[in-house]
Amino acid sequence: MAGYNEIKGLRVKYLSDDPAGAEDGQVWYNSTTGNLRVEGIGVAAWSAGGSLITARNALGGFGIQTSSVMYGGTTNSTEEYNGSGFSTGGNLNTSRPSSQDNGWGVETAGVVASGYDGSNNTANVEEYNGSSFSEVNNVSTARRQMASIGLVQTAGAICGGYTTTNVNTTEEYDGTNWTGGGNLNTARRGFAGSGTLTAGIVFSGYSTTVVANTEEYNGTAWTSVASINTARNNGIGASNAPQSTALLFGGNTGSDTGKTEQYNGTSWTEVADMTTARDSLGGSGTGTAALAAGGSTSSAVATTEEYNLSTSTVTAAAWASGGNLNTSRSYMAGMGTKTAALAAGGSNPTPAPGRLFTEEYNGDSWTTVNNLAAIGDNWSGCGTQTAAMGCGGYLSPGVSTATQLYDGTNWTTSGTLNTARYNSGTFGVQTSAVTVGGGGASPVGVRLNSTEHFNGSAWTAVGGTLNTARRVVNCFGTQTAGVAVGGNANPGIVANVEEYNGSSWTNATAYPSAKNGMGVSGTLTAGLSFGGSPGFTAETFGYDGTSWSTRPAMATARAFMGAANAGSNVSTAAFGGYTGALTAATEEFTGETTTVNPARNITTS
Repeated sequence: MAGYNEIKGLRVKYLSDDPAGAEDGQVWYNSTTGNLRVEGIGVAAWSAGGSLITARNALGGFGIQTSSVMYGGTTNSTEEYNGSGFSTGGNLNTSRPSSQDNGWGVETAGVVASGYDGSNNTANVEEYNGSSFSEVNNVSTARRQMASIGLVQTAGAICGGYTTTNVNTTEEYDGTNWTGGGNLNTARRGFAGSGTLTAGIVFSGYSTTVVANTEEYNGTAWTSVASINTARNNGIGASNAPQSTALLFGGNTGSDTGKTEQYNGTSWTEVADMTTARDSLGGSGTGTAALAAGGSTSSAVATTEEYNLSTSTVTAAAWASGGNLNTSRSYMAGMGTKTAALAAGGSNPTPAPGRLFTEEYNGDSWTTVNNLAAIGDNWSGCGTQTAAMGCGGYLSPGVSTATQLYDGTNWTTSGTLNTARYNSGTFGVQTSAVTVGGGGASPVGVRLNSTEHFNGSAWTAVGGTLNTARRVVNCFGTQTAGVAVGGNANPGIVANVEEYNGSSWTNATAYPSAKNGMGVSGTLTAGLSFGGSPGFTAETFGYDGTSWSTRPAMATARAFMGAANAGSNVSTAAFGGYTGALTAATEEFTGETTTVNPARNITTS
């Protein structure tokens, strides 16, 4: 084996310290430590991303992994991705059930051109400004299943596709007008493209059969270059740079595929396969950080995957099973964190003592501890495992004003509510809490909108009232920065969201659908909501203080559960609830994490 002195000056730098900004795979000798060192090698991998709000296939997409738009397909709605999940964007003016790879640009300046409107190919073109689409000049030739190239709204093109037959023509867009460009060497449809108007690349597709052909564009003419390794159609291409870097993923080879290939300007190399093989998917991103969304397996799906090639290992956000409660129940008060949670009271099929049960969670298992001081059924609470508070509740037939405090060992009664209520929304900490809304006592179940503050010993009625009175409302945040989500109003379940500033409630962006009985955690600007009714859902959404976006769904659809509401939007737990029957199951949520592979010593091993 060659020693360092033999290779010094040929491939390895001799340095007195580790270099700043070393590139993947760079090797050097650190003369201070006497170690031969290597920068962490880039690892290609796909991981789960936040799901689409609406399952769809044959959709289009543009933008980058952390700021992109998915549109069309089985609906004319648009969804925007923030790197974690999707929120609703502006609708297309023209429905395009076939929208795959007919757009380009960024989230705030994109173009969607041509496609299929459900009856005919359409020549319509629309531009997106980050909130809405506007119709602009039409293309000359209406087509579908084409490929697009371009990174900016004012310089892109569509090429190939299907009219009544496969075509090879190109049309270029300058932000206003369309003009003819060079013809492809191979007429094709269902193919992918990436790059810029003057340095574009297209690959794969269907001619008379699935093809592997790759062509590069210089703004004037197309040239055939190295073929992909696996011929396919209905895959997606991604790049935020000229043709010398591109990514191809998904598609159909005769069956769905998850094959992924990387282009370096000369040749294609197979890299990590997608977790789920799919075709007719949407996508966006770059050659090193891409997003695959929706598509078709046996049917349209909502799942997404993120591709990363870096020295960082990305672990996707996910729900995982935890230890079961000792007593199945719903409508309990949930407090604490993922590794130190508290489940108190609730409804269950046992006699009254069952509504007094308290359990503590350590991140692995639940332990039954001292009972409540009074029945806590259909009540709510907040705080930590060692400093918790619960209030109100339903006493069959009465409604409670009781407040109970937990010190980590015992429950004691404290000040009484000014207004008897059950299924109210309670948030904050033991010594600075808020309860709002709920069902009242006269008549039983009447929807309340009043707000009360707790100081650790007594309640004060305050002036701020909900704009929409409701019960089974879910709240998270602090006494001066809280959020109320959904609930059962009159009439029916609502999607209303309101924000609290310590004195008044203001209407905010509505929840994606009308729900009540969710689990919640987090703060005004970093909240999480999951599950809920009607129809017992597993949906999970994050809140950034402005909008809601999807997160990975729970394994078990449920409502009226307990939640570790002192947790965060990236670390919490859901436990118990109703799935059609009472459940004791616990699920733990962990947000996306990134682990950097640092420089390390090279040893003989």
